[in-house]
Amino acid sequence: MASSELSTVKTIAQINDEARHFILVAVVIAKSSPRFFSGPPKNRNFFEQDTTSDSAGLEMARGVLTLTLRDSARDTINCTIWGKADTIAHYDNAFEVGDVIDVNRPQVSSTVFGRSEQYSPTVTSPYCLTVNDQAQLAQIVRHEGSQDTARLRALLRVPLVQPGSTIPLADIVASGSGCNGETFNLLVVVRALRAKRDVRVARSNEVKSFREVVLMDCSHPGVVMKFWSESYIRWSERWTPLQTVLLLVDARVEYSEYYKTICLAVDRKTIITQDPDLAQLSNLLAHARSIPTQDIDLVCSLSSGSVDPATISTVMTVQQILDRTEGDLVQEQDQFTALCYAVITRLDLDGPTRTVSERCVSCRALVRGQDAACPRYDCPAGGREPFFDLTVDITDHTGTLAGCRMVSRVAEAVLQCDVASFKRQTDDQKTHLKWKFLLDRCAVKLIVKRRSAVRFQNLYSIVECTIADPAEVEAKLKVY
Repeated sequence: MASSELSTVKTIAQINDEARHFILVAVVIAKSSPRFFSGPPKNRNFFEQDTTSDSAGLEMARGVLTLTLRDSARDTINCTIWGKADTIAHYDNAFEVGDVIDVNRPQVSSTVFGRSEQYSPTVTSPYCLTVNDQAQLAQIVRHEGSQDTARLRALLRVPLVQPGSTIPLADIVASGSGCNGETFNLLVVVRALRAKRDVRVARSNEVKSFREVVLMDCSHPGVVMKFWSESYIRWSERWTPLQTVLLLVDARVEYSEYYKTICLAVDRKTIITQDPDLAQLSNLLAHARSIPTQDIDLVCSLSSGSVDPATISTVMTVQQILDRTEGDLVQEQDQFTALCYAVITRLDLDGPTRTVSERCVSCRALVRGQDAACPRYDCPAGGREPFFDLTVDITDHTGTLAGCRMVSRVAEAVLQCDVASFKRQTDDQKTHLKWKFLLDRCAVKLIVKRRSAVRFQNLYSIVECTIADPAEVEAKLKVY
C-alpha cells in the first residue's frame, strides 16, 4: 500500500472537516432498521419501458443503515451506510448493539445543514460519517484488539443522559393521547417479555416480526413497548424480567387503540442503555421486586384496604360496568369503583372449584402445589398461609359480571368464618352457607381494573358484599 493510502486511527473528538484516510474504533450503541428502496436508472427516461429482469432489479435495489457509535464517555457520532441491498443486509446481520468495530476511511460531513440527522439519534459530534460501497477501501469490520474492546464495551453502561432528564411513566400515561408522537427519556425496569409474534403488513403483504416488552418504574406498574427491529428483538432475549433496567433516550410515545392507553416504540432517534451505571438502580429494582406480579396478588392488595369501601358510592349496573371496561364508556384511567345491586348467581363453596389458596408468610407471594418453597428467589424461607380465594358471578337485570374475585378478609367478613373453621365444615354445612347469599339481592362494592399492558383480562375485585335493603335497592337501582 502506498504511503498516501496509509490510514491513521482517530477518535470521535479528533474528527473535523479535513479528516481523511482515518480509522475510527468505536462501540455500537444503537442501530436503525435497514431501509431498502429501488428505482429506474437515473439516465432512463420516465416514459421509457422498463426491460430489466427481476434479478437485475434486485441488483439495482439499494438500502441504508445507520449505526450510532461511541468511543468515550462524552463522544458519540452517527455513521450512515449506503449500498446495494445485499451489502446493507450483510452489515445488518453482521453487527449488533455492543459490538466494537473499525470504520475504515469514512466520508466526513457536517451535520449543521444535514436533514438526515433529524431522523437519527442525537449525538455530541457536529459531524457524521458516511460509508458507501462505491468506495472500495471504505468498509466496516469487527475490531480485533482485546484491550480496546474491553474499554469500549464498558461504555455501554455509561448513561447518555442524567436521571434528572427522565420523566415518570405515570406522567406520560396521564397525558393520554395528548403526547402521541412525542419522544421522552425514561428509566425503567423490564417487567415482562412477551413472545415474538408475526403479522402480515396489509400494504406490502410482507410478514414482519415484533415483540412486546412490558416496562415499569416506581410511578406506574406497566407500559408496553413494541420492538419491530429483528436486531432489538434478539437483544431483548437477553433481558431478565424484574432484573434488567433500561435507560431509554428519545423513546417515542404512541396511543394504542387496542390497549386504550399509551404505549412506547423505538424511534429512529431512540438509544437504549441496558443496566446503566446509576445510583437509582437499586431503589428501582427493589420496587420492582415488591409489586404484585400475578392477578391474585393484585386482588389481595386491593382487598387489603387500598381503597376504603365506605368511599365507594357510585351506583352502576352490570352493563354500565362492562361499558366502562370494554364498551363505549371506556376512559384512559385503568381503575374505577362501583356499587352494584345484583344477585349472586355463582358461589361454589361446596363444589370442586378452588375456594382456598396459599401464600408465603414472608413475601405474600402465591404458592401453588405441594412444594413448600416460595417462588421468589430472593425471599427468605418461610411458611405457608391459607386464605379464601373465591370466584363469584353477580347478575342484575342488564347482564352478568362473571369471574369476580373475593379473597382474604373480605371473604371472611362475608362468610362470617375464617379458613380454618371453613375447612372443618361438612359439605352440607358449606351448602347451607352458600344459600345464605345465593340468589339474594346484595349490595356489591367492586374495584375494577381494566385489561392493560400488564393484564390481558379485566379484573373485578369485590371489597364488600352485604344483603341489600329492599328500600335502598328500589331507591337507587338504575334502569340501565
